[in-house]
Amino acid sequence: MSKGPSDAMALQVKERMAPGTPPRPHKHAENGMKKSDTPDFPLVPSKSSLIVFSNPMDSKIRIGDSRKSEDIDSPQTPPNETDHLLHRYGNRQGAELSARRNIRRPPKNLLFKTASEGDVEQLTRLLEEAKESSAGFTEKGAQDFFMYKLTSKDTGKTCLMKALLNINENTPDVVRILISFAEENNFLTRFINAEYTEENYKGQTALNIAIERRQLDLVKFLIKKGAKINVRALGRFFNPKNKHEGFYFGETPLALAACTNQPEVVQLLMENIQTDVTIQDSLGNTVLHALVTVAEHSEAQNAFIIRMYDTILMTCKNKSLESIVNNEGLTPMQLAAKTGKTEILHYILSREIKDKENRVLSRKFTDWAYGPVSSALYDLNDIDTTNRNSLLEIVVYNTNIDNRHELLALEPLHTLLQMKWKKFARYMFFISFLLSFTYNIVLTLVSYYRPRGEQALYPLSLSHDKGWLQLAGQMFIIVCATFLMIKEGVVIFLVRPSDLRSVLSDAWFHVLFFIQAVLVVLSVFCYLFGVKEYLGFLVLAMALGWANMLYYTRGFQSLGMYSVMIQKVILNDVLKFLFVYILFLFGFGVALASLIEYCADEDECSAYKSFSTAVVELFKLTIGLGDLEIQQGSKYPVLFLMLLIAYVILTFVLLLNMLIALMGETVEKISQESEHIWRLQRARTILEFEKSLPMWLKGLFQLGEQCTVSKNDNRICLRINEVKWTEWHNHVTCINEEPGYDDTRAESPTNLNWEDEPDSFEKDQDVAINFEEHRDPAVETTV
Repeated sequence: MSKGPSDAMALQVKERMAPGTPPRPHKHAENGMKKSDTPDFPLVPSKSSLIVFSNPMDSKIRIGDSRKSEDIDSPQTPPNETDHLLHRYGNRQGAELSARRNIRRPPKNLLFKTASEGDVEQLTRLLEEAKESSAGFTEKGAQDFFMYKLTSKDTGKTCLMKALLNINENTPDVVRILISFAEENNFLTRFINAEYTEENYKGQTALNIAIERRQLDLVKFLIKKGAKINVRALGRFFNPKNKHEGFYFGETPLALAACTNQPEVVQLLMENIQTDVTIQDSLGNTVLHALVTVAEHSEAQNAFIIRMYDTILMTCKNKSLESIVNNEGLTPMQLAAKTGKTEILHYILSREIKDKENRVLSRKFTDWAYGPVSSALYDLNDIDTTNRNSLLEIVVYNTNIDNRHELLALEPLHTLLQMKWKKFARYMFFISFLLSFTYNIVLTLVSYYRPRGEQALYPLSLSHDKGWLQLAGQMFIIVCATFLMIKEGVVIFLVRPSDLRSVLSDAWFHVLFFIQAVLVVLSVFCYLFGVKEYLGFLVLAMALGWANMLYYTRGFQSLGMYSVMIQKVILNDVLKFLFVYILFLFGFGVALASLIEYCADEDECSAYKSFSTAVVELFKLTIGLGDLEIQQGSKYPVLFLMLLIAYVILTFVLLLNMLIALMGETVEKISQESEHIWRLQRARTILEFEKSLPMWLKGLFQLGEQCTVSKNDNRICLRINEVKWTEWHNHVTCINEEPGYDDTRAESPTNLNWEDEPDSFEKDQDVAINFEEHRDPAVETTV
């Protein structure tokens, strides 16, 4: 069958452009372009839109444009398209196109308008007209034509998306009409899975919008008709770099439904075999990471977040979903710790599942319970420092959150730290205190009983009295100082790289130890080489060394809390006072020194003739020990006196009293938080001591018990005995006849599969964990 001119023309146009790619505009077509006309295919590709979040995703209205949003959904094309094709393909084919041009074709903006307003009759009529307009196209050409008519060129938004963005009573009918039209014309897959191309909402599909609009029936309909479930919305609005540029709910439809509390949609997606629950977004986050991210310090919100988290975790067939790490190397549990999500972290750490199929997901196992007393085992995987990027390290070293003390109060973190302190950290702390105290004593003796006079010129000479003791003391000091400098340098810069905030809040004692060690090394080398300035370094190191002994107050709760108050007062109030005071002291010191007349030594004039003496006198005035005799011999006595009075008012009256008031306020405020801060400091000390242990000692001091949860599932667990007087149960359950520890269980370990237990009563009770070896008495947990 021969093809007519129209078919030949369509084939030639088709051969000259790739599928879905508009032809290039002719220079004649660019002249006289009007935005009110709508041809079949675009001739000029539009530029990407600007990043503007002030407008909703279904509006592109800009300032100074009086048209409606539907009028500028797509760039418009020139009216002389047929003239251009006549010139390009000849009169015969152009005449055929000219005849087809007379057929009425629905404007694109009108299609979008009717879809958004829900005008079903007009939409049906416009779709019929569009179908009539495609009569001369091939099947592929007609599909391209329909996609062009139903899609916004500048944003990639379709009429289906437009309808879903403007929900009304007729929206379901509009959606069904559009889907049916696409299905009848064989472009349903392209149409229903079309994605936004605009940068802010790139990757969003109709399914994402239906979920965001909470349209469960439409979500079911779209999925039934072939909407892709594992698509990802990658636009800046859904993955903002800054907090106020958009909202993060994950990039997948499942994450969006979960984070917006739509359990029916979540269940629908989880039951679909096409859903990939383990899919990760551009941040490497799974749906569980997304739930942790959107959680806030709100009881109502955290309740549904935990419920969604639990539902997805239990429903997912992949039981390792919770162990997937994101781009930062964090699991959902570690992400909750890093972001300070206390309720979510508490749920994960204390999750106990007795269902056999999902028991592998448990992190807590109740061994026995007697009334309010219970003994439970907590899984230490990813929690203890034996694991890389452990939860304990994340919480202790993370100064970007303010509720670290709340996280450390959760089990098993609280008990784990207590047991580490009792088992090895307190002994190491006491040894460190003795070494530091001895070091300061020797440093003080060497400084005070140093060689004087001519003996100072020969530092290595042993002829003077106590020369051997002096040399031995110097060697001891330099060895200790070198070790201290290396150790503290490693703690500050290598063990856990810290920012300024971390150093000021937790590690500033380490900085002081490091500075003192550097001063000692400098003083010793200067002394050995006969440099007289060694004494200055030595004196500074000695004063700083004794001040650093405050570090060891953190080993005692009462002294530690007192030391915390001193630290906070110094860092919060005294430093601010000194900054302002130095400005006043320098300014007034220069001014007053300039007014003092300089004269020869033999003349009688003011004794305060230099800047240094003026500053000293001003400082005396600040603390109430100075006098006004400094004005004698000044060039302008009245002006000099006025400056002195102003200085006294600003410093002695204003700054000092303000400092006292602020210090009182700080002490009152810190007194309520000092215990939390002290516990954080001691926790950091415990981890630092543990890192300094050799590998064979780390294995010796490792806490926990080997337990068998199920077949091929062995874990290191920590036993914690708890008393909850507010939760006295009427039904007292216990695995054994007595709630105490049974030595026979340790000698003959069994696993936790209920079918292995002969007693039917035990099948209905809590999980029994058995151990491969006797418990160490040091592992006993406080109740």
